[in-house]
Amino acid sequence: MPGMNRTARQYRLIESLFDELESGKTSAPADAMLLLDELRRLERKWREQVEAGSGRRIDSDFRTLEGWYRRWGIAAKRVLANTVNDALRAAIQDVKRSLRENEMPPSAGREK
Repeated sequence: MPGMNRTARQYRLIESLFDELESGKTSAPADAMLLLDELRRLERKWREQVEAGSGRRIDSDFRTLEGWYRRWGIAAKRVLANTVNDALRAAIQDVKRSLRENEMPPSAGREK
């Protein structure tokens, strides 16, 4: 069955990292960077699947990923408001630039 598996370990990990980051209780730049690394890892995996011709990835998966990047940007800006961290500031700018350039790859027009 094509599309994202919402019960997969990586999906649950990303959601739990978002919960922690967005709670704001103990959010630090390292927490934001950890979540960004996980999002980028997932994106690389999905891009490789598309390049290999896998029918597993569908357009809505990439829209979800784009939404996660936007959500991360909002949460990361909140963290940055409480601290000075050049690496996090640069990462926020990089994600914003990528979203503006619409770099999320189409999944070869497959949609469920």
